Amino acid sequence: MKQRIYKDGVPQHVYVRGKGGGIVFYCLEDCVFYITLYYCTARKYGIVTNAFSLMPNHSHSQQMARDRKSFSSFNMEMHSKYAKGYNRQHDRDGQLFDTPFGSASKTIGKTVKSNISYICNNGAEGRLSGGIMDYRWNMVAYCFRKNPFSEKIVLHSASRKLRKALHRVRCCRKALKPLDYKTQELIYKGLDRKEKQQVLDYILSEYNVLDTEAMVLCFGSLERALAAMEANCGSEYDLKEDWDDYSVYRKMERCLVMTGMDLRTVNFEKMDKAELESIRNLLKRKTGASNRQLDIFLHEGMAGNNLESN
Repeated sequence: MKQRIYKDGVPQHVYVRGKGGGIVFYCLEDCVFYITLYYCTARKYGIVTNAFSLMPNHSHSQQMARDRKSFSSFNMEMHSKYAKGYNRQHDRDGQLFDTPFGSASKTIGKTVKSNISYICNNGAEGRLSGGIMDYRWNMVAYCFRKNPFSEKIVLHSASRKLRKALHRVRCCRKALKPLDYKTQELIYKGLDRKEKQQVLDYILSEYNVLDTEAMVLCFGSLERALAAMEANCGSEYDLKEDWDDYSVYRKMERCLVMTGMDLRTVNFEKMDKAELESIRNLLKRKTGASNRQLDIFLHEGMAGNNLESN
C-alpha cells in the first residue's frame, strides 16, 4: 500500500468513510456526538481545523497538527471513541469506519484554499443544501452567527428548562466533555420543537470545530473566505471520492421516521431478512433510491475498502 505522506504543521485533508461506504450518521444525535467528540479530542492533541463537513456516510476535514504523532493519535482516538459510543447506542459491534483513514497533504497556498472550498461545498455539491451557508454540518454558518437555523434565544424570557439545557451544554463544553447520546437526551428533555432547534444551534456554536483565526490567516477575513468558497467549489485530486446524490439518503431517513422507526437506535445489520426486504421495498417505492443507494443505507452487501496506510 502507498505510504501516507505527512509533514509537520502542513494542512492535511482527512477523509473518513463508513465501512464499505455505509451510512453512519442517521440522525441529529449521531452528528452531534461526532462533532462534540471531534471538538474535545482536537483540543487534547492541539489540532487546528480550518475546513469541515459531515456527510451521511463520511466526513471531511482539513487539519493541521504539530507533528505526525499528534495527527495520527487524534484521528485514531477520535474515531475509535465514536465507534464505541455509536455501537453501544445502536446495539451493534465490529468495525464502523473504513480503515485506515485517508489523508493528503496540502503544501501550497492555492491547494489549501481550493481544498477548503471543496470540503465546505460538500453538502451543496451532494444536494443536501442550496449553498455553503445553508448546510448546518460544515459549521461555516456558526462562524458568522450563533443561531443561523433557529430563533435568537432571549434569556430573560426563556423557559426554565431551556436555561437549564443551555447551562448543561456550557458546562460540558468548558469541561471538554463530548455530548454522547445519554447526555443529549438529558439536554433535550422537556423542550418543545422550537427550543430544541435553539439548543441544537447553541451546541454547534459552542462546539464549533472550525478555527476562525486559521481561516482568517488563510483568506484575510471570514468574509473573504466565504466569498472565495461561494465563487469556487474547489477540487480534490489526491483522495478518490465517488459522487452521490445524498439527498436520497435524507429522504429515506424521513420515510422511515414517518413509519415510527427510531433512527437513534436502529441497527439494520441485526434485522431478519424478511423485515429488511420489506423496508427495502418501501424505500425503493417511496424514494426511488437505486439498488446501490439502498445497499449503502441498509448496510447490505457492503465490503470495506482501504484507502491508504498509516
